[in-house]
Amino acid sequence: MNKKMRLLAAWMCTLLVIPAIAACGDTSAAVGEDTAPVSGGNTAAMTDAVSAEPTLEGAIAKFDGTDYGAYNFRVMDRSDEADPNWVTIDVWSEGESGDTINDAVYQRNRTLEEGMNIIISENKVKAPWESAKTAIMAGTDEFDVFTDGLSMLATMAVEGYLTDLNTVDTLKLAESWWDQDLSRDLSIANRLFFCTGDISIMDNYGTWCIMFNKDLVEQFDLDNIYEHVKAGTWTLDQMYSMSKAVTKDLDGNGSQTREDQWGFLTEAYNGYGLWAAGGQKITGKDKDDMPSLSAYSDKSVTIMGKVGEFTQDKAATLIADQVEGGCGFTNEHFGEGKALFIYGGMWLITKYRGYDVNFGVVPAPKFDASQDRYYNTHSNGNCTAYSIPTTSTDLVRTGAIMEAMAEVSKYILTPAYTEVALKGKYIRDEESAEMLDYILFQRTYDLGMIFNWGNMFGNITAISINAGTDFASTYAKDEKAAIADIEKFISALDSLE
Repeated sequence: MNKKMRLLAAWMCTLLVIPAIAACGDTSAAVGEDTAPVSGGNTAAMTDAVSAEPTLEGAIAKFDGTDYGAYNFRVMDRSDEADPNWVTIDVWSEGESGDTINDAVYQRNRTLEEGMNIIISENKVKAPWESAKTAIMAGTDEFDVFTDGLSMLATMAVEGYLTDLNTVDTLKLAESWWDQDLSRDLSIANRLFFCTGDISIMDNYGTWCIMFNKDLVEQFDLDNIYEHVKAGTWTLDQMYSMSKAVTKDLDGNGSQTREDQWGFLTEAYNGYGLWAAGGQKITGKDKDDMPSLSAYSDKSVTIMGKVGEFTQDKAATLIADQVEGGCGFTNEHFGEGKALFIYGGMWLITKYRGYDVNFGVVPAPKFDASQDRYYNTHSNGNCTAYSIPTTSTDLVRTGAIMEAMAEVSKYILTPAYTEVALKGKYIRDEESAEMLDYILFQRTYDLGMIFNWGNMFGNITAISINAGTDFASTYAKDEKAAIADIEKFISALDSLE
């Protein structure tokens, strides 16, 4: 490694003054059967590593001196046009500003640019998947990679617009800086069309968690939620009973309205999240890595029955879909201290720094204490991942740059986000910081969720807000359509060979 790169590596390590931590998708810290290693990941090294030591300096040594002739590595991602809450903030930075994430992105990119002789550029668009699809259909070479929500990327996979990442020899997807849970859960027939991990923090923004008002816990003399999480006894029934205890008619009109105090603020979408938190998935996979329906069982029916009881109980729950202002209102309501719980993306943690609410963060509850682990889901539209278009003119180069970007991010971007931004800036207590491991290391993905075969995912979410609906009848109505959609998908996938 040249002297300049050594100084840069040392400077960045000194700047952060924090230990490197594993990728949020590194399953070495998770528990349960979902920790099996991903199959099909490429492990070919893009160059001989100068040092096998897992450090930033060792990561830089793998590519230092590579010369791509000042190649412009182009990334397409989200602008703030569709929703400013979900604008991509982890791809490009103009320069240091004092903001933790911005500066980490800048330093990561400068490290890659100098070590590989490249230029990293960004093209922000309203809907990356739509812009990418248009470019791919036209056969134009407008970008190298793009990032968007998982459900958006899923619509492109079967149409043949995305490269199977397991065929890119310079991507080492079995390494810890790639999200092994995603690679395992969302591969199909040992093909993988999207990936994430340390290369991004937007997937963390889109990971769902429970935030709770610590002052209301104390006011109503409720149990210590942190201790229950650590003991494995944080359950849906417990959250339900706490929600009922706190719900209160603040304006004295004799009924619960949007202006009153609520136990649980949620949205229809989250009915699936609470069901999935019970260890349930719409689809599983067989020994050949092929998807099949796994949604229906006596347990899945029981869990959704309890979820529906909780979310439809007006003495405990306010659903954003049923009030004016939707999630915007419920997000503000929690920030104003008028609710015990809110269920949503981790981006809300950054939002509530600007409020006086004294909040904590915990994973979604287990269905019961006998469950092996916590299961945390995500937004299918806002948990983002990376894909490579089939129009890529140089997969070796693209994979090499992505690989370096992900590995260096493990030592710069991920610690800046987790240790500095979240634990040091946004989260207000040590217990919540500890809870991040229960959330990010125990994340789960579901093909049936992101592909929505037979509209089963859509109809499961509706159960949580529609009285008179139940899981058994919903499944029976959607089963044939879902099976037919899966078969069509597999057939279309085979035709791409």
